Amino acid sequence: MNLWNWLRSRRIRFRERHYRESELDREMEAHLELEAEEQEESGLQPEDAHFAARRAFGNTTIVREDVRAIWSAIWLERFARDVKYAGRSLRKSPGFAVVAVLTLALGIGANTAIFSAIDALMLRPLPFTAADQLVRIYSIQKGMFNTFANPDGPSALDVRDFAQRSRSFQKMVAYDTWAKNVSFGKSAGQPEQMAVGLVPAAYFEILDIRPIIGRLFSEDENQEGKNYVAAISAQLWRNRFDGDPSVLGRKIHINGEAYTIVAVMPDVIPAWVEPGRHSEIWTPFPYSPDMLSESGRGERGYAVLARLKPGVSLEQAQADLSVIAAALAAEHPLDQGVGVAVKRLADSRVGALRPMLYLLMGAVSLILLIACVNLANLLLARNSARQRELAVRAALGAGRGGLVRQLLAETLLLSLIGGAVGFACAEIGLRALARMHPENLPQLGSVGIDWRVLAFTLLVSLVTSLLFGLAPAFMGTRLNLVDALKQGGRSTTSGRSSQRVRSLLVITEMAMCLMLLVGASLLVRSIRRLEGQNLGIRQDHLLRGRIYLPPVRYTSPGVRTRFCDDFATRVRALPGVIEATVTTVYPPNNGWTQMLVIPGHPVTRIQDIPSAQFGVVDQHFLRTLGIPLIRGRDFAESDSTTSPPVALISEEFKRRYFATEDPIGRKIHIGPPQLPGITVEENITDDVDVTIIGVIGDFKNAGLALAPQPQITVLYSQHPLVNGGFKDILIRTASEPHLVESEIRSQLRALDSDMPFAEAQTIDELVERQTGGQRFTTVLLASFAVAGLALAVVGIYGVVSFLVAQRKQEMAVRMALGASRANVLWLVLKHSLELAAIGAGMGLAGAWAAQRLTSGLLFGISPVDPVTFAAGAAFLMVVAGIASAIPGARVMQIDPALALRQD
Repeated sequence: MNLWNWLRSRRIRFRERHYRESELDREMEAHLELEAEEQEESGLQPEDAHFAARRAFGNTTIVREDVRAIWSAIWLERFARDVKYAGRSLRKSPGFAVVAVLTLALGIGANTAIFSAIDALMLRPLPFTAADQLVRIYSIQKGMFNTFANPDGPSALDVRDFAQRSRSFQKMVAYDTWAKNVSFGKSAGQPEQMAVGLVPAAYFEILDIRPIIGRLFSEDENQEGKNYVAAISAQLWRNRFDGDPSVLGRKIHINGEAYTIVAVMPDVIPAWVEPGRHSEIWTPFPYSPDMLSESGRGERGYAVLARLKPGVSLEQAQADLSVIAAALAAEHPLDQGVGVAVKRLADSRVGALRPMLYLLMGAVSLILLIACVNLANLLLARNSARQRELAVRAALGAGRGGLVRQLLAETLLLSLIGGAVGFACAEIGLRALARMHPENLPQLGSVGIDWRVLAFTLLVSLVTSLLFGLAPAFMGTRLNLVDALKQGGRSTTSGRSSQRVRSLLVITEMAMCLMLLVGASLLVRSIRRLEGQNLGIRQDHLLRGRIYLPPVRYTSPGVRTRFCDDFATRVRALPGVIEATVTTVYPPNNGWTQMLVIPGHPVTRIQDIPSAQFGVVDQHFLRTLGIPLIRGRDFAESDSTTSPPVALISEEFKRRYFATEDPIGRKIHIGPPQLPGITVEENITDDVDVTIIGVIGDFKNAGLALAPQPQITVLYSQHPLVNGGFKDILIRTASEPHLVESEIRSQLRALDSDMPFAEAQTIDELVERQTGGQRFTTVLLASFAVAGLALAVVGIYGVVSFLVAQRKQEMAVRMALGASRANVLWLVLKHSLELAAIGAGMGLAGAWAAQRLTSGLLFGISPVDPVTFAAGAAFLMVVAGIASAIPGARVMQIDPALALRQD
């Protein structure tokens, strides 16, 4: 329908309606004339007959409405009329309207923002074909240890056996993501360390992703020596190559080796799909002979993606793989105690965010409830003040249903406006969320607003208006017309019941507010303890950066040792640098876990093999990090490649393995014992006897949340098997660490122009990054707690203000009879503090019941910490006292004579 036809149809409808109204008027006049004639015939005068006819006919307005009710659109007309009247009424009370709208906007906006996150992470369909068929496969290990960063990943050999023996999957692949040195040539910018996805040819086929230009990898390119091809993301194509369609065939250098670009892939793979980092470059993943040897079963930590066959359920796939895993455990010693788990890819995207989302959803639900309680309080106060207006309308013929409908129209209008403002606030908040979300939570970067979120906001607005507008509307229309129409009269029954309801609402507000305060306080104390704990090192002025020595150019351990030593020597000579060390150990992170053979600790099972956190360093390690030497000696320059290998162990290592004896001078073997199925792998497992020369202080080596684990540290120059390409350099400076960063890069470029200095950050920044998820949750929950407290303050302020206004005459009488102003003020404060105390008691009970939501997010503090609970309740009482004292102070200004004269 075009605009002209629409306007024409509207004009026809208007004419039809005008005609019906005219006909109704003429018909009613005809009835009145006939009635008047009958009255005249009965002996009445014409004027009296006219009035008698009017009385006999009844209320003409009601008759008109009854007739219009037969017409189909009368309910819409009534609704439009009620909304127009509601708008005019709210314009007359701008203060009330603004407070109500902002109150609702806060509650609805917070809920909209968090629902957007839940929708993006748990409800929104994945951008893949038949996404419900995509699953991840995990290992369930009991008493095992891993050499890779992903502790739940199977080994490549297990994945091969799963794929060959299973009947539930179309395809299955193991893949990984590594940080590698990438150079695009002089015309495309400086080299940098980037995340590179190592993926078999079937990876993109499982996801059903086709290149924008180019082709997918072939099966032949999964073989070593044939794998020098790369696919790049569309974003990288635009940023580095300006979207040049001739990019295919161009070379990029990855770890010093040339790779040919064969495809540009669309930007549809979310960052959370690939482990640890978001890849913009993918290369084939050639399975080396070592990975597919029997010892490779212990090399766990790969991500595994699979697609189910049509019609196969998740439970069937789990049962299928469980049988296979049990058979592998019986066949291979390295698979003993290792199970398997199958999980839908969509369910894995929320990851560690699940408890955080549940907590935040609970928090914003409380915020919305507090906002709604405030709205109900505001409406009760407003309706109490409008008793006379409502009574006049009732006396003129308005039914109670019409009055209730009118009050609900005002509530609906407020809720819709509040929802619109809240939606706008949520949009702004989500943009800030996308900018400030922690790097280790890439899932939050995809949070946004779509039609689901819009529908949710509309639904919340409608439910808000109905649930929390009905009670004030019914109570406000329970009228005593005689009392209400008196000048200054009040309906005592209605006022008392309204006051009881408002008091109950304030108690509820206080309870929910205290739950938010306690939860936020627990998280704040937890994050402070987590970040403020002693790492076992000197954290000040310590910079960490990462380098990678590609084996194509640094072909032997000796070459790698000379490069690291030269680089560290150059850095130590820079102005402002106090000390520097090249290492694989940087607290609070760990290096990797190594098996040990310790005399006096014989083992017969793989699960019982002693192990410790392991790292390779140079002779400047302790001095740079400030780790104390407890016993023995430090590494020395005399500890060279040709001298006997030596090691430092931590106090925890001594307590666990040398509890009753002196470890200094003892020899231990770093590497696995002689058990079936275990062999030594270069760059993964060491195989050497070392002499313990010293015991050093414990330091955080397994993350911030775990206690220090046994640590053994050796010199990389003495251990060629584990002297790999990945190294970190730690620099202690005399001033701000980042000031020397550019000079360090210059020294590195002087040694190797293609080697980037990556991930430069201070240890303090590293700690903040590790606590990013907890900090993010804490900031949000603390913000919600502040918002809830502000709403609770408004609520109790409103109750006390209404109480003072309603009982002004009573207080004047009390003062006239001799009560002091302080006593009357205490009467007001006592009432509000009683409400706050009851609310605090209920809130403490609610916080105790909600401990499951917070327990998994806390460090070093109980979810029912009595100090936090008591402090939260005391703080709420103080705030309630202050909020009620402000309107209560009006009592001090009452003039008893003037107040009593006004009644």
